[in-house]
Amino acid sequence: MFDNIMKDVESEKKKLILNRDLVQEKLEATPKTEKVNNAVFEWLKESEKLVEEEENLKAITELEILDFDCSLAWIQWLLCADHKMRHRRYREMLDRLKALNSKCEFDPFSTTIPPLDYFSSGYFVPFESIKEASDRLLAALQESNCSTIGLYGKRGSGKTKLVKIVGEKAKYLNIFNEVAFATVSQNPNVRRIQDEIADSLNLKFTRNTLAGRARTISLELKSKDRVLVILDDVQARIELEDIIGIPGDRTKGCKVLLTTRRQRECALMDCKEEFSLGPLSDDETWTLLKNHSGIGDGSSPDILNVAHQVALECEGLPGTIKEVGSSLKSKHVKEWKASLDNLRHSMARWQIFISFRGEDTRFSFTGFLYEALLREGFKIFMDDGGGLDTGDQISPSLINAIEASRLSIVVLSENYASSSWCLDELAKILECKENKNQIVWPIFYKVDPSHIRHMRNGYGNAMTEHENIFGNEPERLQKWRSALFEVAGMFGKPYETNNGYEYKFIQKIVEHANNIKSRLYIRSMDMD
Repeated sequence: MFDNIMKDVESEKKKLILNRDLVQEKLEATPKTEKVNNAVFEWLKESEKLVEEEENLKAITELEILDFDCSLAWIQWLLCADHKMRHRRYREMLDRLKALNSKCEFDPFSTTIPPLDYFSSGYFVPFESIKEASDRLLAALQESNCSTIGLYGKRGSGKTKLVKIVGEKAKYLNIFNEVAFATVSQNPNVRRIQDEIADSLNLKFTRNTLAGRARTISLELKSKDRVLVILDDVQARIELEDIIGIPGDRTKGCKVLLTTRRQRECALMDCKEEFSLGPLSDDETWTLLKNHSGIGDGSSPDILNVAHQVALECEGLPGTIKEVGSSLKSKHVKEWKASLDNLRHSMARWQIFISFRGEDTRFSFTGFLYEALLREGFKIFMDDGGGLDTGDQISPSLINAIEASRLSIVVLSENYASSSWCLDELAKILECKENKNQIVWPIFYKVDPSHIRHMRNGYGNAMTEHENIFGNEPERLQKWRSALFEVAGMFGKPYETNNGYEYKFIQKIVEHANNIKSRLYIRSMDMD
């Protein structure tokens, strides 16, 4: 009789193992767009546990018999003496195995995961760039060896909204059981951050010191299974141990997700993974602006034309797009134009960009001009010489600096055109003058504008040399010629040696810059 029960248990266990493997295969084949029923994970966990219990029971039974060095009659007596207990233990095991095997079918096995906007408490459009960042964050949060994760992006890029949504989705997917959220910001207040975390976890402090409160949070996190702590807007290194009582690299059972404005803060916080939240595409920006401003195909051509320029100036930042769009709802085209002008001023990072030929004027005229403007408090971008004369293409950092400036001062010296970088800068500067209404001041430093316009002397020689090197890039060469012709015809500031002292000439430039300082106003922006 007992032998029959043991055989039945063994048979039922093999059946459970087969069912477990089939469920596991189905689980692994489930698309990432679907959420597996919680009962599936519970069943798999219980199956593993029960198979292990059965194997332990079998091992104990065999060990009890083998441990006795005695006659067969004595073993038979032991089996008889413990017969009822053994029979009961195996009968219970058999019943549990049968019950679990009968529950291996799940209806439904999985359900479609709702879109991102399902997890948002307010208006939210899950654009492609946002969905991509969400998927990458969720994948990192599921990595067992990734304790601290960073998401960085410009102010207004939507980082805070995204991490809150990701936190809610992570709870829905059972990656975490609880999510705690706290805002850090500049000059972090540890007590306030601890209070926000405690509120998220429904935790009450019994200790008043910062260390005691950190200890309380630490014990709570360790007692809970799978907790996500989101620290929003980290602007400098903070010690996690001071806040939650657990070092960032030993947050077992707990993960920390940070948002920062710059990548360097992610590095300072020793993030194991870090991701960038980039700007919206032009089409996405236009869609979001239309949604918040109420404009459409039926709007006047004048408004649509200005609106496209407004969208461009918003730099793909959802926060800026929503704010601007809402403020212009049902407004006249004049207010759209005023808003466009304000954006062009406020979205700039630099008041002045200086374009010059380093070999000619870095340590003389341009260097003195830079120092004079700097003393007046202007925010200036001047290349530090790290690569202007190397390579064939202008660097992305210089392109960004030109686009993010209000005024460009172009120091056209004798050898300015001999640098392909300088010519690329000039072409970009004039493009921003046309598209972004930027101000351009040419300074004809010891050169005649007519020599530039007609490609004579050093400028003519430089363009001949460029034609030999870049002959297979006719469009680029033509862009350079057009840029030189255009800048030579602009009203500029000529300087010749017989004009007097350079410092007096520089003073006049500074005075002129001070006279238009209101047009060079910029809003404080985060630097990448």
